[in-house]
Amino acid sequence: MKIHVWSPSFQAFGGGIAAFSRELSLALCDTGHTLRLHGKSDTPATWNSIELRGTGSIPPTFRTAAFITSILGSCMRHRPDRIIAAHLHFAPVALAAKRLTGVPFSIIAHGIEVHDKLSPLQCAGLASAHEVLAVSSWTRDRVLALDVIDPDRVVIMPNTFDDARFSPGTRQARLAQLYALNGGERVLLTVARLDAGEAYKGYDRIIRALPAINAACGPVRFILVGGGDDEPRVKRLALDIGVADRVTFAGFVSDEDLAEHYRLADVFAMPSTGEGFGIVYLEAMACGTPVLAGNADGSVDALDGGRLGLLVAPLQVDDIAAGIISLLGAQGPAWWFDRNALHQAVTERFGRGAFRERLAKTSSARL
Repeated sequence: MKIHVWSPSFQAFGGGIAAFSRELSLALCDTGHTLRLHGKSDTPATWNSIELRGTGSIPPTFRTAAFITSILGSCMRHRPDRIIAAHLHFAPVALAAKRLTGVPFSIIAHGIEVHDKLSPLQCAGLASAHEVLAVSSWTRDRVLALDVIDPDRVVIMPNTFDDARFSPGTRQARLAQLYALNGGERVLLTVARLDAGEAYKGYDRIIRALPAINAACGPVRFILVGGGDDEPRVKRLALDIGVADRVTFAGFVSDEDLAEHYRLADVFAMPSTGEGFGIVYLEAMACGTPVLAGNADGSVDALDGGRLGLLVAPLQVDDIAAGIISLLGAQGPAWWFDRNALHQAVTERFGRGAFRERLAKTSSARL
């Protein structure tokens, strides 16, 4: 089939929508489809031997209009068999394209962008989608709560990850030196944008839990990878609680160094309350690092209902502390603490091979 994929970005660093868009496009190519890629924030380039069209070089004031013009024009000129909109915000444009050309469209639903304050146009687009691919059961429930689309057209398509790049390995001495880690210091890691709008990820609750964790486990360093406008507040919190010396704000970490940070950690923790899925959990587990997540959002799917890692009440600081303490004490299934076994388990469930098998089943029935 000829498929046009629209995404906010294919080039953006890190996980989330850009990562899903990349993995989906790779899998579609491997499944034999022909793609045209459009990334709203991307600069024109060639990606995976496919031309990537983008409007990232256009000033933000005019970018939305330019992107709409570009994707509608491309659809009318090239008449694809299917449009895949990698964000719900593109649904009204996909609906316009369908009315102009008759091309059916699919929408990817990720999580918090699905809510009861959607505009009538967004709801109309959602209702007219051939299918919605929801990355988790939690996200699917949010779509169905809008009561605008037949449940049979909302399919769960979990995230995947690069299971070759994220794999177990030795702890790099250079990172231990960079963060001035002491010999007996344990490492607790979170990878998240420190944006005020994403404080639901729970990194501040980990800081509140640090006194109890250090009291039970000895010296523990919390390394927080990522930056954003919430960083000053979180730094003040660490000072107020008296754990500023236990928290390291690593800032931006390159794709090349991210796997090394997962391997550095003894435990990865992100007790989120609004995660659509959480690719970072998969990446951490693929590097063999035990994971703690919240039990109230799409993180449950990422941890396969608690089979792959520990789920806790994400708003309860005492539960977060107890969970991290138990993981640092290797309390849980033995294979959680065997890096190669954990890598194998998460790869079998969520690796690229599993993702392609799910997509092929979806494609044969719907695409």
